[in-house]
Amino acid sequence: MCIKISNPYSFTAPELLVIKNNFTVHTDWEKDCFQEIKDNIRDHLRPEQGNKCCYCKRELGYDIKDVDIEHIIPKSKYPKFTFEPKNLALSCPGCNTIKGDDEVLKKKIVFYPKHSKNTLIIHAHYDEYDKHIEIHEGLLFEAITKKGSHTITTCELFRLKKALKKAKEQKQNANKSSQLVAAAMKADADELVEILKVIQGRIK
Repeated sequence: MCIKISNPYSFTAPELLVIKNNFTVHTDWEKDCFQEIKDNIRDHLRPEQGNKCCYCKRELGYDIKDVDIEHIIPKSKYPKFTFEPKNLALSCPGCNTIKGDDEVLKKKIVFYPKHSKNTLIIHAHYDEYDKHIEIHEGLLFEAITKKGSHTITTCELFRLKKALKKAKEQKQNANKSSQLVAAAMKADADELVEILKVIQGRIK
């Protein structure tokens, strides 16, 4: 079951002071002074999300490059929501990069929404994922609603099927090459020449 975030991150008084003194435009998000705050956000949201990407629901890694803090409503379009707790979720780098600053709202807003009626994609804090997308075999995404369909398209979730196919092909090629090497060790001189030609062809 894919759960929504029920407990948004709560900034401490010292963290709010750091934000107040160092944040002006959305690009300030990259400042080093926010690194500890980002670490705290990640630590808080991992269990809230079952350590899964808010869009593709794949397991998140623990290296800093394996998980992104996602701004559901793009901070480039709405800078004032950069540190809005309900605008923050964890995603895999793939979904975050592909989604980018795509439009996710049906109409412009002034205040942060209290529900997801205005969002075009699944909102990690408001929407029950399973009501919008059904995942088959961990990589096939079936849209149940328009919001689910828009999420699949915006994050290109169909890419995961292609990635798995490529990984399987590489593994099969590696296994075949290993078999050829094993055969080469047992072959006579003439057979060895033919096997080496096949291996060379695979390397190219």
